Amino acid sequence: MKVLFISILALTILSCRSKDTTVSQVDVPKPIFQDPNYHGSCDPEIVFNDQDSTYYIYYTARRSAKQNTFLQTPIGVASSKDLANWEFKGYCAFDGKDDYKDASATYWAPAIISDGSDLHMFVTYKPDTLTTSGIWGGPGNIVHYKAPLKKPVKNWKKVATMNSDSVSTLDASVYKINDTYHLSFMSKSKQHKSENYKLVHKTTTDFENWDTIDQDTGDAYNKKATGIGYEEAPYIFNWKGSYWLLTDPHQGFALYKSDDASSWVFQDYILKNPGTGQMDNARARHGSVLVKEGKAFLVYHVEYNRNYDK
Repeated sequence: MKVLFISILALTILSCRSKDTTVSQVDVPKPIFQDPNYHGSCDPEIVFNDQDSTYYIYYTARRSAKQNTFLQTPIGVASSKDLANWEFKGYCAFDGKDDYKDASATYWAPAIISDGSDLHMFVTYKPDTLTTSGIWGGPGNIVHYKAPLKKPVKNWKKVATMNSDSVSTLDASVYKINDTYHLSFMSKSKQHKSENYKLVHKTTTDFENWDTIDQDTGDAYNKKATGIGYEEAPYIFNWKGSYWLLTDPHQGFALYKSDDASSWVFQDYILKNPGTGQMDNARARHGSVLVKEGKAFLVYHVEYNRNYDK
């Protein structure tokens, strides 16, 4: 199964057509990018780098041509000047290693933000590269790496692990409100065999000292409120005076809205139905958003030919 990025119009919530944006002046292909090695481009995180005026997508480089497609995955990088034409830049080097298509560890779902001089990545990390601990490998950690804006691919250095040894973590989202950086990620006890994750929330002003905040997440991760039993890939962003949360329940995206990025109110599903393109014939999965000139551009991956009814 090939897994790839596709960028399309997302109805009334997310728009990618405007006379004053670069994208509207370029014929945007579907998909916008495929990893050149295993074609498994998943979990895209789109960011703008002020140093070189370039857009970057960091992604989980799934090994679609391998039986063990979920593990031993590096973080791939693609860049673009116009949001339409993307160039493969290679794989991230973490502490000088893992910049090859078969990594020495497993990296998933990078969340990235700039502080003006450095990029900070919060990535799901697993030492496992085999399925001896299950198809998804063993428990995950959210690990903080940073790299200078001038060297955004091969210069990632570990800063810290963001969770204790007693929990398994997955899928971070990072954003800024005023002078404070916010980090949210999924967490559950290693002893808990179910998939009942909770959303952990941490804040910092310097990326060194973190506070854990006990939040009421409202409808999000609340099956009684939404009927959704499992949600992965939380992504939080600010747009049109409100905060928005996207999650991936394998039913397109679940969309939530909040005034304070805390108590989320469920809105609806988006992109649950497949598109009409040849490689857009399955549900949208695990995405991120770029807000540009009043428009919100949603980038996500599709596992084309996947039947979600099975």
